[in-house]
Amino acid sequence: MNIGLEIETVLDLVGANYTFEEPVLGGQYTIGVAIPIGYANLNAMATGPNGLGAGLQADSFNISDIAITPFQLNWNTGNWHFKVAETVIVPSGAYDTSEVVNLGSNYWSFDTVVALTYLNPETGTELSVQPGIMFNTENPATRYRTGTEFHVDFVANQFLSKTFAIGIKGYYYQQITPDSGPGATLGDFESMSFGLGPGFLWTPAFAEGRLAIAGKWMHDFVAENRFESDYGMLTVGWNF
Repeated sequence: MNIGLEIETVLDLVGANYTFEEPVLGGQYTIGVAIPIGYANLNAMATGPNGLGAGLQADSFNISDIAITPFQLNWNTGNWHFKVAETVIVPSGAYDTSEVVNLGSNYWSFDTVVALTYLNPETGTELSVQPGIMFNTENPATRYRTGTEFHVDFVANQFLSKTFAIGIKGYYYQQITPDSGPGATLGDFESMSFGLGPGFLWTPAFAEGRLAIAGKWMHDFVAENRFESDYGMLTVGWNF
C-alpha cells in the first residue's frame, strides 16, 4: 500500500519586543512575545495494490502556540554582534485529540539560542549563525514526548546599497534524543532536515531606519521522519 501525505500551513504572527534603556551585564536586554494565528490543510491518499484508493482531507483555522521571550541579551563590539536568548513555547494553541489537524502542540517547549553575527559596513558583508537547543515536555493528552531538538540557522547577506541586501538563508535540524512515553508507538522516530534558499533585507530610506522588511524562501534538500517542505516567510518590523 502507498500512502501520500501533503500539508499546507500558513501562519500570521503578530509580535512585539521591548528593549530596556539600562544595560544588563553590559548588553541590551530585550523581552518579547509572538502570537500566531494560522491555517493548516492536510490531504492524505492511500492506494492499494489493486489501484483502488481512499482519501482524507482535514483543515483547521485557529490560534497556534504563543512564544514568549523572557530575556534576550545583545552585545556589540566593532563588527561583531552576539546574542543569547530563551524562548518559551506556551501550549496555548487549539488542540483536540479528536481532530486530525491541530495548530497547537499541547506541550511546553523551551528554546535556548545563541547567535554570532559579523557585519562589515565597509564591504556590506553580513555573516550570521544561530544555533539553539529545544527541550520539550510530554503531551498529557497522548503521553507522547518529542525528543530534544538541535537547530541552527545561518545567513550570508551582501548589501547592494545601504538599504538593500540579498543573500542565502539556511537551516539544519537534528533531533538528538528519541521520542518517548507510552504514546511513542513508532519508536525513537528521530528526525533530521536541511534547507536552503534565497532571501532579502530592505530598510527603506524614507522610514529613517525604523522600518525593516525581510523575506526568504527555503527548500528542504534532506528530510527524515519529517515532511519535506518548502518555506516562505515575509517579516515586517517597525521600531518605535
